[in-house]
Amino acid sequence: MTLSVKSAAALVILTLTFALTSAHAANPRLLAYYEYADRYSTPPYDSSKIPYDKVTHIVHSNIAPAAVADGSLYVPPGFLEPKLISRAHAAGVKVEICVGGAPAAFVAIDADPALRATFAQNIANFTIANGYDGVDFDYEVPETQGQADDFALLVADLRSFLPAGQYLISAAISSSPGSYGLYDFAGMTPYVDFYNVMTYDFHGPWTNHSGHNSPLYQSPLDPGQEGSLDTSTDEFLGLFGVPAEQINLGTAFYGYAFDLYGLWSFCPNRQLCGNAAVPTLTYAQIAQLISSGHWTENYDELSSAPYLTDADNIGYGFITYDNVKSTTDKVNYALGQRKLGGVFMWEISLDYDGHTQPLIDAMHTAMRTALKPASRP
Repeated sequence: MTLSVKSAAALVILTLTFALTSAHAANPRLLAYYEYADRYSTPPYDSSKIPYDKVTHIVHSNIAPAAVADGSLYVPPGFLEPKLISRAHAAGVKVEICVGGAPAAFVAIDADPALRATFAQNIANFTIANGYDGVDFDYEVPETQGQADDFALLVADLRSFLPAGQYLISAAISSSPGSYGLYDFAGMTPYVDFYNVMTYDFHGPWTNHSGHNSPLYQSPLDPGQEGSLDTSTDEFLGLFGVPAEQINLGTAFYGYAFDLYGLWSFCPNRQLCGNAAVPTLTYAQIAQLISSGHWTENYDELSSAPYLTDADNIGYGFITYDNVKSTTDKVNYALGQRKLGGVFMWEISLDYDGHTQPLIDAMHTAMRTALKPASRP
């Protein structure tokens, strides 16, 4: 049978698409954010504790633009941990340096072409000199279209110093651009390897009601319709046109405790909902609360999210968090159902109880399961 030129071209495109999809499916990312200050936590967590066989990428957090906003860098004392790089590379794991810091510094630097070029050069020099495999930006967040455009120019400038294929560039970005943060995806996507979409903090001290920190699905009962992993994925694939292979979805190794009882309960006043009134709890801390037997474990089927309630209302009455089941479900959703490029967590030490890490174990197991070929009937 003879193919027309048009048909032959279509066949080539289909073959290439299948090859790319197959390659992508075989190499998903499981990225871990790792804070340098974890070494000083209780229990301490350093590069010797990281399960390198369960992750593909590590983002070392973070250095920042210097306060003077002249394009130089601020590196916290004690930040560098050379054994992190050597241990990761021995296991075939890539390590990015995270550049975060005050949004005002990014705004001032990005808007000035000379400062922006200096900043990009200094980031690249630091990356190369210290053996990192790339750079992740944690700029939270560009608030105007001009700031978004300038940030895209910074990414492009950095790429000129860190060649694609040799170094990675990524960005941690809002789960709900437009509602929180603005980004020039058309300008950034050609230069970044992937986006780490921060699909957590949908509810917290800033909301006027209790709700899930990182729900897989948005419940129709959520008073604020605050969003979910699913709604974010739809927006990034559809509205923003980001290729699936460039999306990493995030999950949280922490939760929030509200001085309210029950899911979707409203705060009678801001004294009961606010940074001081709604503390952050690590998964390790939450696991201890569960083991005490005082809390009731609940599961919201509409959101695919667990939560805790305290029937005696002693102290906090509602805790939003993720457990092994919800974490597994998210990885299955991202890699199996939506065929995205990867998953990540904030932050790798937060499920460490001094001996085990159940959430990172769950992510790794789910990733391996998602890669298994479907059995034939």
